[in-house]
Amino acid sequence: MARHILIVDESDMMRRVLQTRIFANLDDAVIFQASGVDQAAQFLGKNTVHLILYSWDIQDEAGLQFCKNAVAGKSGAPIPFLFLISDKKEYIEMATDLVGQAYLTMPCSAETLAHAIDRICNPVKLRQAKRYSINDTRSVISQRQVRMEAAVVNVSAGGALCEFELDSQFNSAFPVMMSIEFNNEEGLVTVNDLSAVATNMLVLTRHDDQTAKCLRMGFKFIHLTDFAKKTFDRIFTQIKE
Repeated sequence: MARHILIVDESDMMRRVLQTRIFANLDDAVIFQASGVDQAAQFLGKNTVHLILYSWDIQDEAGLQFCKNAVAGKSGAPIPFLFLISDKKEYIEMATDLVGQAYLTMPCSAETLAHAIDRICNPVKLRQAKRYSINDTRSVISQRQVRMEAAVVNVSAGGALCEFELDSQFNSAFPVMMSIEFNNEEGLVTVNDLSAVATNMLVLTRHDDQTAKCLRMGFKFIHLTDFAKKTFDRIFTQIKE
C-alpha cells in the first residue's frame, strides 16, 4: 500500500529536496506538498494522508497545534507526524519535551530520513480498506487522449483492480482519471472524477509479437471528492447488509 506523505515547509526548494531524498530510498511513497498550516489543513480535509513531515521552528505554535490535532484525529483518522528541526540544542530539548521522539534533526541523509519515516509510518501496519467484488461493475480510465473501458475486479474507497485492453498510447507512469459505474439495487450509479495512479500490473494476454494486449492493473485513488466518499460508503454499506 502506498504511503501518502504530506511535506509542510514554507520553502518550495526545501520541499523539493525532501521529496527527492524520500524517492531516493522509498518506492511506495506518494508525495504531497503544502507551504504552511492553512494550506495543509485544507489538503487534509480532502485527501488521505498517512504521515506529515513538518518543518518546525520553536516559535511556531500554530504548527505544533496543527500536528497535535492531526495525531489526535480531530479532523478524521489519526495522522502521525515527524517534526524536522534544527540540530541546535534548544530545538532538540524543546522538541523532545513537546513531541517525544517524533522529530528528526536537519540536515540529514536520505537514508536517515527514510529510516525515520519507516519508524513513524511503517507500511506493514497501514490499514488497508476492504475491497469488494461487485458483479457488473465497470470503469472508464482516461489519460490525455486515451480512453479505455475496463471491468472492475474489486474496488474500495482506496482504489480499484481493473482488467482492460491496453491502448498503445497509455503510460502507466502517469496519473489517470477514472469513473466507476455500479449496477446495484439503486440502478446505475456512477462515481466520476477519481484521480489515481497505477500501483501494480499483470499481463493477461499478449499479441503475436509478445507486446501486452490485456492487463490487470491496480490503481490507487489519490483524491476523493465528498460525493465519491459518500457514494462508496452507501454502496459498500448495502453490500454488508
